[in-house]
Amino acid sequence: MNLALEPRELLDVPIGLIDDPELPSRTEMGDEEMDDLVRSIQAIGLQQPMILARVGARFEVIAGHRRLLACRRANLAVAPAIVYRSKNAAQVAIQYAENRFREELNPADEAILFGELLERDCGGDVDTLAAKLGEKRGYIEGRLILLRDPEILDALRGDKPIRIGVALQLLKITDPTMRRYYLDAARRGGATVTVAAAWVQEWQNYHRDQHVDPAAVVEAAPPGPAPAVDYFRCVVCGKNDNVHLMQPFNVHSHCKLAILDELLASYRGER
Repeated sequence: MNLALEPRELLDVPIGLIDDPELPSRTEMGDEEMDDLVRSIQAIGLQQPMILARVGARFEVIAGHRRLLACRRANLAVAPAIVYRSKNAAQVAIQYAENRFREELNPADEAILFGELLERDCGGDVDTLAAKLGEKRGYIEGRLILLRDPEILDALRGDKPIRIGVALQLLKITDPTMRRYYLDAARRGGATVTVAAAWVQEWQNYHRDQHVDPAAVVEAAPPGPAPAVDYFRCVVCGKNDNVHLMQPFNVHSHCKLAILDELLASYRGER
């Protein structure tokens, strides 16, 4: 059995349900360090998940005790955590989470493993983890950032996972509602990295800081003169005959990028 694949989940866990470890390790931090961590958590939440084990209806800290203490001081309601089904499963899996298991992991499981090793062996230092695994810092950070969104992490698994490049593009969208909207489009339409990058650009141009219901978004017209459109040319076959048989239709720009353009390119043999 591959112990690096021991079942675990990335969950948002209520702080009130998390207990201190049975045998806590050193938890002292300088006042300034603790104050900095508390302020960071109050501003942007806990960015590095704790590692917890289920104990009945509650959870016990396996790694990340100081983060739990900081979360309590910050009055945080819930925090992200990698959760194992039991204390024994957590301790055994972490003990054997070595580099030799990595070839069997998808990007989501690799992200969780990196998060475990970063906490357990590297004191939260990404450079130390990169040196330990023989990887570039950018590669490590590209996996760890996946831990910020459990839905994207989940979308990287399964029979039809999204691409890691698509996931990294979607994480550039800081509005959770819009990110979830585009993620749903990616899961249904099988978006490419190019398409996802276009969605990010679209969000940056029209939706940043608006926090609106995607269903209520009105497409904004791009600046400058409107592009010339041949209304009597079929977008599928490219011909302009039999114009009396043509019908107009409406389509979102992101739906056109993610679905229609992909289908047309495949139909024409361009891909």
